[in-house]
Amino acid sequence: MALGYPASLMVAGVGIAVGAGVLAETGLPAWLALALMGGGFVLWTLLEYLLHRFVLHGLEPFRAWHEHHHRLPDEPIRIPLAFSVPLALVLLVAPALLLRNVALGASLSVGLLAGELVQELVHDRLHRGRSGGWLGVRRAHHGFHHAQDARRAFGTLSGFWDRVLGTAPPRTGETT
Repeated sequence: MALGYPASLMVAGVGIAVGAGVLAETGLPAWLALALMGGGFVLWTLLEYLLHRFVLHGLEPFRAWHEHHHRLPDEPIRIPLAFSVPLALVLLVAPALLLRNVALGASLSVGLLAGELVQELVHDRLHRGRSGGWLGVRRAHHGFHHAQDARRAFGTLSGFWDRVLGTAPPRTGETT
């Protein structure tokens, strides 16, 4: 059996710890660091949507891994470390390179990695038991993706990008 979730949570957790350690050494004002972390978390929802739609449903070997999840959605989720380790490294390094600033990049990285970690936890929860409130809404959205139309409802943490990018499930009473 391939090592995956929940080991992949440790990958994101280590990335957060590294990013926070780097950030602690930079002297960036706390308000700015927190704002960038929040922005990173929100940015993660877009990256999650794009990765799910175009990588997990479009590129091998990721598509084959993800198709297994679609065929057996109640089986424990396996996020291969071959996917989560490179993803965490990109999320940790790319912001600093793109922003050309280690402090700003570390803050954004912590938010991105926190988003990835929360998304993995929520995704696992969506496949386990009943959920009410916000989780219930997310579960219905994700259930549509699995049971009715895998070309729609790619967002796990949010349906915002599905609405903006035209892949939201139809509202009750509408046809696809």
